[in-house]
Amino acid sequence: MKAEIVSIGTRLLMSDVLDTNTAYISRSLQELGVELIYKVTVGDNLEHLTDALRTALTRADVVLTTGGISEGPNDFTRQAVATATNIWLNPETQELEGSIVLGKTSPRHTGFILENLPGLLICLPGNRREMAYLLETEVSPYLRMKANVKSGVCILRTVGVMESSLRQQLADLRPSSNQWIGFDSYAGQTNIRLRVMGESEAEIQMQLAHLRQTILDRLGNHVFGQDQDRLETVILAMLARKRYRVVVAECHTDRALSRLLKQNGAASEQVALVSLNTENDLATLLGIRPPAADQALTHWCRQAAEVLMVKTAVNLSLLVYNHMTPGGVQISVYLASGQGVSVTQRSFGGHPENINQWASTLGLAHLHRWLLVHA
Repeated sequence: MKAEIVSIGTRLLMSDVLDTNTAYISRSLQELGVELIYKVTVGDNLEHLTDALRTALTRADVVLTTGGISEGPNDFTRQAVATATNIWLNPETQELEGSIVLGKTSPRHTGFILENLPGLLICLPGNRREMAYLLETEVSPYLRMKANVKSGVCILRTVGVMESSLRQQLADLRPSSNQWIGFDSYAGQTNIRLRVMGESEAEIQMQLAHLRQTILDRLGNHVFGQDQDRLETVILAMLARKRYRVVVAECHTDRALSRLLKQNGAASEQVALVSLNTENDLATLLGIRPPAADQALTHWCRQAAEVLMVKTAVNLSLLVYNHMTPGGVQISVYLASGQGVSVTQRSFGGHPENINQWASTLGLAHLHRWLLVHA
């Protein structure tokens, strides 16, 4: 099976933006034994993308695209696919006729598969987190079945520990020649990918189970889930079991964490989302003074988190704050509970597009750690 990857987005043509999605897809194809023959990058231009898709479908058995999926006129991928393949695009639902929709979110925001073309077409979103999740949980198993590969894969999902530390803790493991351990990190989370080959499904599952348990024994609570588990859904389940309710407020994060929780079905019984963007908005909501120029911001945020918990009558309040400093952005997380306020702070010097994703992960990781300790 031969494959081609088409990356979509004008920003990817700029020298300061790394195309990490293509690298991730390439590694996944290699694990499946699929031969990658071309990588193409196309800007946000409908005509150019249509031509690129027509060409790719004539020379590859499977074409994977990443990016260009959104709502409205900037949804270049669906428009280009419809034109290149002469398949009807429903203007109301934005679904292509006969497509297999990936994921559980709205068809307008997720990926899809089209079969029975001159080649197989798989279109994934450009958001790194969503792209990787769909590739791991739906696309790779689908391609494994198509390619008739006798292998099994397990993904252990970790948070709160750096990839370098994980590699060090597992450095003495010596997988056999038909076993592989890989790592993939993004915005504070690291996935450990386990892959084994075998003659039968029973043998494959036995090897995977042994390898998985060996790593779980080493890493303990750093592993929050596996395979299709997501940090936010694991936390929602923990909140439900413990009968906790948390209110979430964010300053200067573009409400990234709130949107993530809402997208993944955060139930009102567990989570209340406060709609605000700045510390002044939060001060007005709580009826307190905004932080003064000469006031320590950490002290003010601690106070705000406590008042927010009391005002909303919940068990926990989570405040995520991005603060610009001379050295870059400092991400701060404040979690107020009956035991007081706990704080996590990290400085961020990476690409600006990733700051809010890091803030979301740091907020979730702090809450997850607290829930583990306060069982």
